[in-house]
Amino acid sequence: MVETKFVTPQTSDPRNGSNIWEPELLNESYKDNGQRSLWVDYCANSTIHGFKYLVGDKRTAIERIWWIIVCLLSLFGCGNLIYSVYRKWDREPVVVTFAEKPAPVFTIPFPAVTICPETKVRKKDLDFTKAYQFYNDPQGWQFMAREQVAKLEALLQVCDFSFGIEMNDDSYSDNVVEYLQKLAIPFEDIFLMCSWREHVIDCKNFFKQTITDAGICYTFNSLAADDLLRREQLHTAYEYMAENESSKMWNMDDGYSSGAGGDTYPRRAFGAGRRAGLVVILKVQKYDMDFLCGNSFQGFKVHLHSPVEYPRMLNQFFRIPLSQEVSVSVEPLLLDTAPNIRRYRPQRRLCYYNHERHLRYFKVYSKCNCDIECLSNYTLKTCGCVPFPLPHTNEARVCGLGKASCADEALSVLEEMDLIHELNKTDNFLEHCNCLQACNALIYNTEISQAIFDWRKLSESTHIAANVTNETELSYLSIHFKVSRFIPIKRSELFGISDFLANCGGVLGLFMGVSILSIVEIVYYCTLKPIMARTKASARPETAQAIKPALIFPPKEFGPTVGARLRNSTNKW
Repeated sequence: MVETKFVTPQTSDPRNGSNIWEPELLNESYKDNGQRSLWVDYCANSTIHGFKYLVGDKRTAIERIWWIIVCLLSLFGCGNLIYSVYRKWDREPVVVTFAEKPAPVFTIPFPAVTICPETKVRKKDLDFTKAYQFYNDPQGWQFMAREQVAKLEALLQVCDFSFGIEMNDDSYSDNVVEYLQKLAIPFEDIFLMCSWREHVIDCKNFFKQTITDAGICYTFNSLAADDLLRREQLHTAYEYMAENESSKMWNMDDGYSSGAGGDTYPRRAFGAGRRAGLVVILKVQKYDMDFLCGNSFQGFKVHLHSPVEYPRMLNQFFRIPLSQEVSVSVEPLLLDTAPNIRRYRPQRRLCYYNHERHLRYFKVYSKCNCDIECLSNYTLKTCGCVPFPLPHTNEARVCGLGKASCADEALSVLEEMDLIHELNKTDNFLEHCNCLQACNALIYNTEISQAIFDWRKLSESTHIAANVTNETELSYLSIHFKVSRFIPIKRSELFGISDFLANCGGVLGLFMGVSILSIVEIVYYCTLKPIMARTKASARPETAQAIKPALIFPPKEFGPTVGARLRNSTNKW
C-alpha cells in the first residue's frame, strides 16, 4: 500500500512571496491601486513621449526628476523654435521672386512719355538773358515794365540755375503758371513729325500739355486728368493736365480687360523693336535759344513713367541734344502681387492696393503720387506755400521767388528725413505720409544710345524737312520695347498658415512626439473626462456596507483543518 499525501494548495509563491493568481503586468504604472487622479491617468495613457515615466508606484525619485528635466528641456526647445518660426511668419510673410512664366508686352501699357523743351520762351516775347542782365543793373531795373519783371520772375522758377532766388522778396506768385503758358513755345514749333507703330500720326492728338517743375511740357499715353486727379480737391486757377482720353478697359490692379482691342487706351505695343514703338522728330529755332536759363544746354528733357503716375522732371529724365538721334530701348519691370496676399495687412505685405490707400489729390495710388502729395503737404507746413507744379487747394498760396530757397530746403530735408530720424530720433514726417510701394506697379528701365542725326542730308532726298529752314535744329527720338516678352516680378506668400502649422508640427513631433491626437487628448482630459466623472459620481446609487469575506471551514468530524491529511489507500497493483 502506498500512501498518497495531499497538501493544501498554496496561494502564494514561497520563493518570492507573490500571489500566483495575480497576473504579472508589464508596466507597473498600469496597476490599479484604487481610484487614480486625473493627472496620473493622463500621464499613464498619454501619447506624448516621456509623460508616462513621471508616474508609477515603482518609479524612484531620481527617475522622476530626470524625466521632469528632460520634458521641461524639450518643451523649452519647442517653444523657442516655434516662437522663431512665428516671428518669421509675422514679419516676413511675403517674398519677391520672378514669375514662373514670361508675359507678352501687350499685357501692359506703353510707357507714358513726357517731353520738356529747354527753350522756354521765344525771343520776340522775352529775351531772357538781356532782361536778367538789365534787372541786375542797379540803375536799369527801375525802368523795366512791371509786365516784363513778372515774366522774368516766372521764368526764373523753371530755369536750371537758381540764381534768381535773391532777386526779390516776393513770397507768393499765384499767377506764375499763367505767365508760363503765355510765354511757352507753341506746339507746332516743337513737334515736327510723330509715328506710332509705323503709322504717321497727328502729334497734337497724342501729346497733351502737362504742368511740371520744368515748365510747360507735353505727355503721351498718360491717364486722363479725370481718371488720375481729384479735381474737386484741387484749385481752379489752372489745369495740371490737358489729357482727356479715358482708360475704360485698363487699370493698374487688374490690367487690360478681355474686351480691350488693339486701339484701347492707354496705348500698348504688340512687339519689340522700332517698328512697334514711338518715333518723334523735335525741332528748335536757333534764334529762340537761350544759354543762360538752360545752363548752356539746348535740346529736350524726356521722362518715361507709368501712365498712373504724375510726371516729375526733377527726379528722372534723360536729355536729347540737338542734331542727335536718341534710341531708347525699354525693358519693363512689372511688380505683380498674388491674390492670396490680399488677406494680409498692408504693414505686413509692405504695399497698398489702390482701394486701400486714399490720396487727397490723386484717384490712383502709386508711390510716386504719394510722394508728390507728401512733398506738397510738407512744403505747405514748412513754408506756408506750395510750388506751382505740386497739387494744392484754393486756400494754399503759390510760392514765389522769395520762398524758393525754403521750398528747396523742404525738399532736401524730406529726402534726408529717414537718415535724420535714425541719427537724432526726431519726428519723421515721412512716417505720417505712409507712402508704401503699390502692390501692382510698372517700372520702365531704359537703355539709351545716340548718334549724329544729319537731317540736312536726309532732307535732300525726302520731304520730311520740307518746311524746315537753316535756322532750325532737329532731334530724333525713338522709344520701343527691348523684348517682346518679359518676366514679371511676383510678390507671393513665403509662409502661409499651412506652412506655419507644418513647421510647428514638425518641431513638436521632433521634440515631444506630439500630433493632433495628442492635443485632442489634452482637451479631452481637461474638459470631457472631468465632466463625465462628475456625472457618473452624481448618478451612482448609495451602496450597502461591504461584508468582509470569511473562510468557511468543514465540520470537525472530517478531521483537522490545517496541515495535510493522510488517507489510506490500497494499490491493487
